[in-house]
Order: sequence, then structure tokens, then C-alpha cells
Amino acid sequence: MDFNQLPNFLIIGAAKSGTTSLFDVIAQHPEVYASPKKEIRFFSNNDRFNNGVDWYQTTHFHNTEKYKIRSEATPAYLTWSEKVAPRIKELYGDHNIKFAAIFRDPVKRAYSHYWHRVRQGDEDPARLSFEEAIHTEEKRLGNCWQRLEYEGNGLFGYFRAGCYATRLKPYLELFPRENFIFMLQEDLYINFSSNMANLLRFLNIDDGYPLKQVVSNESTVPRDLNSYNLFNEFKKTKVKEYLKILIPSKLRKWFRYKALLKPFNYPPMGNDIKVELYTRYEEEIRQLEKIIGRDLSHWKNNQ
Repeated sequence: MDFNQLPNFLIIGAAKSGTTSLFDVIAQHPEVYASPKKEIRFFSNNDRFNNGVDWYQTTHFHNTEKYKIRSEATPAYLTWSEKVAPRIKELYGDHNIKFAAIFRDPVKRAYSHYWHRVRQGDEDPARLSFEEAIHTEEKRLGNCWQRLEYEGNGLFGYFRAGCYATRLKPYLELFPRENFIFMLQEDLYINFSSNMANLLRFLNIDDGYPLKQVVSNESTVPRDLNSYNLFNEFKKTKVKEYLKILIPSKLRKWFRYKALLKPFNYPPMGNDIKVELYTRYEEEIRQLEKIIGRDLSHWKNNQ
């Protein structure tokens, strides 16, 4: 194990809040090594964690010691913070590691999360609406909690993943506050340059490097669900690793996001469930305001 070849900057979430865009933006910086695979899920997926830290290093961060910052982004690290934060602390001890957490209006995030799972083929709006998914969430999580926790899977936990203050607590109990930078999704497009300069200063790298805005993971749905499900099954095979070597990344992305998926604007959220969720999130929002030192009244005023 070589700490000079392990990540020292983790984007831990929240899911559907801009983690991919943030990861893609910071990857432009010449002093940053961004893992080729964005969501490694080493600390959240038990099978991958059981592979050991040497596997993590050699598979994803081999020969990266020349980079001042080595990063990866896995939203499941926040979703499953109760087990992930202690694992990171046990591995790094007093070695310096920094974290970024980016947040979004939790009600909008939950709705986006649901439609993301529709795209993945995990939900069918004709069988279970967003409202029904929220109202049955605890039961659904309880029925498969052991499997979801083992895999570090965000399936079904639409409300749970938006309880940001609760999810942050295990990290703040183990790591100093100065190891964290907290951002909002709108920081990626409002006052972008100054927000990115602040992030680069946090990372102690050249804050004058001109980063460009990136919009990643736009809302899409499968053009054909059977084809998309077949593609997802294929991704689980070993053949995928050989094709990654033979087929350029841009072509693979084109195939997935253009050939298999199409743009989609999901329908507006019902007002009743919107009001219900803002009420349920009220205390979480208040606690998060204290933690990150920012006014989040624009979230609460969206009702």
C-alpha cells in the first residue's frame, strides 16, 4: 500500500446533486488525477472492499504519485456513511484526505433519483408512482436492507438519501471540519469561476487554472427498455473490460447516451407529495444550514 498512489480527495455525494459534473470539472486540472471509473464504490460495496486496498490502488490509481490530487467520486459513500466513514478512517488514520459533498434541494433530488431508477429499469411508473415509492420506502428498504447495505446500493432510498445532515454525521465525528468543502448544485453554474477557484484553493493547487463548466448526466430514458437492460447485463461480464481497451471512451459514451438513451423531461411532481416532503425535510435542512454555514431558505420556499 502506497499513500502516494491512493486517492486523497473523495467526492462523497449526494447522489443526483451534481457529483458527476463536479468530478468532470475537477478532472480538467493538470494537477488532478481523476479515476477513469467514476463510481468505484470501494468503501461502500463489501465485495470490492474485501478485495483489499492493494487491489483498490493497483486497479484504479497505479502510478499516480506524480499528481498532487488523486480523486474519485462515489455518491454511495454518503448514502452508506455509517459503514463507509469508519472504513476510510481505519485505512487513512492520520494521513490527510479531503472530502467534497455537493447538495441539492432534497425534494427535487429525491424526484430525480426516482426517475434515474426508472431509466435504470429498477422502477416502473405504471406500477409504482413516485408518491407510492416514498410512502412504501421504509418497507421496501426493510425487505432488502441486508442486500442493499452489502452492495452499497442506493435503490429505493429516495427520501433517506436526502437526509444530508444525518448522512454527514459519521464523517464529521471522525474527520476534522477543515477536511471538508460543502457545495450546492447551483455552485456549478452560478458564480462558477469563483466557486471553482475556492475549490482549488481548498485542494491547495493552482486556483488560476481555467476550468470549464460541464453538465453531466442529463435526464434521459431508454429508447428501448429491453435493449438497455441487455446492455446493463452485458456490462457485468468480463468482455466489457476488453472492449474498454479496444473502444475509445468517447465512442462508448456516445453509444450509451445517444444510441441507447434519449432526452426526457419527466412530468411535474404532484403538489401534495411536494408539500409533504418539504415538511418531512424541514429539520434536516435546518441542521444542514448549521453544518455548512449557508442559507438554504430557497429550498424551503420552493413549496
